[in-house]
Amino acid sequence: MSNKAHKTTLKAIKAIDLKKWTVTFWLVKRYMANHAAHYSVLRVNTDAKLQKRLKGYVANQLQGKDFHLAEYDFNNADGDDTLFTITADATDFPTVEASINTGFDNAMASEYQDLLNSWAYVVQLEHGNDRLYAWRKISTLTQPKKVQSRQATFFVEHKLVDVEDKEVFLIDPRFDFFVHGGMIFIANKKEFEISMNFREGMKAKAADAIQHLSDSDYFKNVALIQKFVGDNLNHLRKMASIFKAGYYQKPNYIQRMIEVSKEEGWELKVEDGQVVIEENTIDLLLKLLNNDRLRSPINNETFDAAAKAPVKKSS
Repeated sequence: MSNKAHKTTLKAIKAIDLKKWTVTFWLVKRYMANHAAHYSVLRVNTDAKLQKRLKGYVANQLQGKDFHLAEYDFNNADGDDTLFTITADATDFPTVEASINTGFDNAMASEYQDLLNSWAYVVQLEHGNDRLYAWRKISTLTQPKKVQSRQATFFVEHKLVDVEDKEVFLIDPRFDFFVHGGMIFIANKKEFEISMNFREGMKAKAADAIQHLSDSDYFKNVALIQKFVGDNLNHLRKMASIFKAGYYQKPNYIQRMIEVSKEEGWELKVEDGQVVIEENTIDLLLKLLNNDRLRSPINNETFDAAAKAPVKKSS
């Protein structure tokens, strides 16, 4: 979907009068099996006052300001005025949505214990066949069983009541991402990636990229990259980005990378036309494989820039 289509979808969301929409609150449960995430949901009854407040949270965050839209990339950096876009089908969300869409076939939370150990909560806003979802990953600050450690108290019937005597569930006024019309708008990239099990996806893409490099005739000691990447999220993110961009698979890219490295005096070791991977130059190599080293046409200064948006030339 094009950026223009994303803007059209967001414009439609901003125009929604949420006062006319119904609200349903869902708890998301998750468990892992064979590195895959499995989800189920629980319905939670809410009163009219809370429903109004939830609508207000969505409206304040999503409709209350102008956003810059950017396509989601593994190397995007979060920004208060930016929403990253990705199709819902590229994530685990359709599985959660399918569970929600079974409606009253889902169990309802009937006691406080049902709220414990939840993965996330979803606010579903619905009007006819139109649906808008707001997702919030439950953190240590909002997890019911963790609330006691915050030493909160309530003023009830003219006295302070210790939190241990109350069954508490905290709701944050900000959501991690929103889903509408098959498109996800990401407000918190880190929580989105955790919520949607993106680490496992990054691991798979990193493994594919490393295998491609190993199969290539251009590299020696590829095993050092595997050791360097390990389970480090930042390194996995880099390798996943390298795989997605696929520069290393384009004709002559590696050869040009070797030539330019020599011309620029970059510390990339090359022997007999092959890049010899060394521990102290792996970081540089990954930057070059992702085409992160860029030069300004204004002052000829060279930069490392992980998140890149190609500039289209005007006709």
